[in-house]
Amino acid sequence: MREIRIRVPTPDDIICGEFGKHVLKAYKEFLLAVTSTLNRQVERIEELERRFEEKRV
Repeated sequence: MREIRIRVPTPDDIICGEFGKHVLKAYKEFLLAVTSTLNRQVERIEELERRFEEKRV
């Protein structure tokens, strides 16, 4: 039986040069957008919690 080796590319093989810079920048911007969206949602929940507390008092 003959052995076949399949080389799995590393991230450095896939993301290199200008394309790699672009991909990393786009990924960073995506993560920042998700973070800001989550922060806004947390602020909205905190505001709702404050309103519930004010109604109880």
